[in-house]
Amino acid sequence: MKIKSSLIAIVLTLCGASLVNAQSLTLSHNGEEVSNTEINVDESVSVNDIKVIFNITNTSEFAIDVKAKKNVRTDIEGSYNTFCFGSCFPPHTVESPDPYTINAGETTGDEVFYVQFYPEVNTGVAQIVYEVFNVDNPDDNVSVTINFTILPTGIGLNKKDVGLRAYPNPTAGELVYVDYSLPKGVSNASFSLYNMLGVKVYEMAIENSSGKIEISTNSFPKGVYLYSIEASGTRLATKRLIVR
Repeated sequence: MKIKSSLIAIVLTLCGASLVNAQSLTLSHNGEEVSNTEINVDESVSVNDIKVIFNITNTSEFAIDVKAKKNVRTDIEGSYNTFCFGSCFPPHTVESPDPYTINAGETTGDEVFYVQFYPEVNTGVAQIVYEVFNVDNPDDNVSVTINFTILPTGIGLNKKDVGLRAYPNPTAGELVYVDYSLPKGVSNASFSLYNMLGVKVYEMAIENSSGKIEISTNSFPKGVYLYSIEASGTRLATKRLIVR
């Protein structure tokens, strides 16, 4: 009987641990699940308010009290960010003070959880992690990482007459090749590479209307960079390069 009792106790313990560690929350954005992933948000510096909405689903059979928090890994100097979770909070708030109850099987509406980023006419890259978690079991959590890339005005990202592509991207400290093509009549063009602080780390003149640029990234610190084609002081196209 002692052996059977011990076995029953072990089984119950394992079952209890399984229930405790079960993940009960998922995150979605624009109808697609983004749980524990990264998403990229690219906007022009002329945009005053960037809003990203998330929907939370409680996949368990019980109501859950949930809180949200943020972790700003990298920021753009002079910008600020906020988030709303049931209520909206000032920029200095990193965790929602009060829990929000999500019933079993319920998915929150667009007005419950959303984040906002205010560039304040500053450019660069900010990376912020947002997490929602079960108040009674913080290990029951889900997160999403947002890379906010704020680009200068007038870069013409959608212009079909400017070609710009870097590969491999992401890169692991290796040679990167950049294919480019320019429309007729463009002169005094150059290629530039900027780090997240907006500091130019590489530049070269472009003499031909199309071609390939070779860059060694083995001395570059890991992070996100912006590469651009510029002509007569105007950025014609800008894109992101990730060095891992």
